[in-house]
Amino acid sequence: LSLGFLFICIVAVLFLGDVKSPFIIGLSMVVSIVICFLFFYLFKMSLNIISLSGLILALGMMIDSSIIVTENISQYRERGYSLRRACIAGTSEVVTPMLSSSLTTIAVFVPLIFMSGIAGAIFYDQAFSVTVGLMVSYFTGIMLLPVLYMLVYRTGLRKSWFSRIRINNPIKEHTLDRFYDAGVDFIFAHKTASVVFCIISVPLCVFMFYFIGKERMPEIDQNELIARVEWNENIHVDENRRRVDELFRDLKEQVLEHTASVGRQDFLLNRERELSSSEAELYFRTETSETIIPLQQEIYHKLKERYPLSVISFSPPETVFEKLFVTGEPDIIAEFYTRNKAKAPEAETIRNVELELARRTGIAPTGIAFENQLNLSINKEKLLLYRVAYNELYRVLKTAFRENSVTMLHSYQQYLPINVAGSEKTVNEILQEALIQTEPDNRGNREYIPLRELVTVTPAEDLKSITAGRNGEYVPFDFYGVQDGNKLIKEVKQTAEDMKDWDTGFSGSFFSNSEMLDELVVILFISLLLMYFILAAQFESFLQPLLVLAEIPIDLAFALLLLWICGHTLNLMSAIGLIVTCGIVINDSILKLDAINELRKAGVPLHEAGRRRLRPIIMTSLTTIFAMVPLLFSSDMGSELQKPLSIAMIGTMSIGTTVSLFIIPLLYWFIYRNKKISI
Repeated sequence: LSLGFLFICIVAVLFLGDVKSPFIIGLSMVVSIVICFLFFYLFKMSLNIISLSGLILALGMMIDSSIIVTENISQYRERGYSLRRACIAGTSEVVTPMLSSSLTTIAVFVPLIFMSGIAGAIFYDQAFSVTVGLMVSYFTGIMLLPVLYMLVYRTGLRKSWFSRIRINNPIKEHTLDRFYDAGVDFIFAHKTASVVFCIISVPLCVFMFYFIGKERMPEIDQNELIARVEWNENIHVDENRRRVDELFRDLKEQVLEHTASVGRQDFLLNRERELSSSEAELYFRTETSETIIPLQQEIYHKLKERYPLSVISFSPPETVFEKLFVTGEPDIIAEFYTRNKAKAPEAETIRNVELELARRTGIAPTGIAFENQLNLSINKEKLLLYRVAYNELYRVLKTAFRENSVTMLHSYQQYLPINVAGSEKTVNEILQEALIQTEPDNRGNREYIPLRELVTVTPAEDLKSITAGRNGEYVPFDFYGVQDGNKLIKEVKQTAEDMKDWDTGFSGSFFSNSEMLDELVVILFISLLLMYFILAAQFESFLQPLLVLAEIPIDLAFALLLLWICGHTLNLMSAIGLIVTCGIVINDSILKLDAINELRKAGVPLHEAGRRRLRPIIMTSLTTIFAMVPLLFSSDMGSELQKPLSIAMIGTMSIGTTVSLFIIPLLYWFIYRNKKISI
């Protein structure tokens, strides 16, 4: 926030040529930010990373109002107006276009709060920050800034030491004018090529939207890795530790740090998911993020080679960011529902499905964990033969296997179960040694029968955990590194159809990403409608708003191209940057059209109308860009999230400013050329 403010002040000094105007702008900005904090307090909004990033976004836009008013007052003074009259006339002229500019930007942010999930909750804070910042800066610009301008320039400040800091402006006004005139002359000399450029940008925008990579959130550079291993065998915790230590010895040279949780952990605060004796959670830290993928592949191949039954999954460390956005979600989860609901699928059947999926798709899904178990079946015929009550046998079995709860002690909010249990023994020892008393016979005699006579033990294998969704229980197969999601889904469906025992469903980041992008497209469409209605009300025309909105496909096309060149994807943050900048970048065109409309009535040529708004357009664009620049050069996690957003905004603003300066006058001329408008 501070760096952005500093860069903005430097731009203002360079363009306005002295330090008094930037001083006025800076003072009004400080007042605006303080008033924003007051609104934060009144509406019980906290200062956090999201709300502060909203203020950083708003900072470049907030100063636009001050720059436009200051520049307009300066222009009236240069024409010979008195100080008071220049303040009144300069401010009055831009009240309406500034209000439209603020409302069109707010119109982009308001629909964002209706996004589903965590994104909507997060961007509520950002939308609040931007909305409050823009409205406060608007009213500060039209009410406070003219008063400050008059006070500063009315005093003898020119004769004080302050005026000695006056800078000989390196960007002379005539230099800007020459640059602008040359650009407009070139565009009007190549009208056909310019129009073709505008038309080509529309299919380019559509192509880039489908071509560029898409993901839910920006990829965070991680030099840490969590591997969860389910050995899928009945092993002792000592054997589990031996296997982990063996793996660590093999990878010792490749990692800087490693540790593991082996088997069940005794934590004071229970974690979300406990490990069993046949599970281990491994942590690795490497020197660079580039070595994480090769390390992950080596771990997988080593473990699969030595322990084919093992089930291995990988994820980033569970940071706050990961908790919120779950970037470790599989690309596609194939949900297999058994058609015969009365019968649980056997382990061998599920393994066959897993092998068939790997063969068909070419991607090995993350395996399903099984556990060996012993099923105890009670022989009811022998219960009748030996006169043993079923309830009594059930009670003895529960006691023998330490499952018999007698009562529960209550003390305020504490509950203490009282269980009756026997000593630690194997299943066979318990069934061999435990005796159960029979019912009395006709003579009243009772006998003791060993449990093994009444219970049959059979070994079995079953799923270690059961997964269920809204359609019931299913077997999940997780696919990572999917390149063509639609092709994989088709092959999985075909596999299930060939086996005839399964119905399929799908979930995963492939679908959540698509849903998020669909929401953003709808939000962009709603924002465009809102902007159109606001502009139609200002210009009192149905055609001129289309002129302003026509630049959006051009800006989006080249912003997507810049994202692709810089190695970024279309994700939540970059998409927000694109949508937000669509509301900001048209502000320049609004200013331009407003000036053209006013001056056209007096017969002033398009060139002159363009010059009148040249400096404020370039300054407002540069201030918005420079507000984003500091985000490109920081390296913490928060900045990694904001980099795609800032690149998208900088790209859109850069091309948008060029379009506003040169292309909009050409389109305006095409529409009104029959009315003999002069260039």
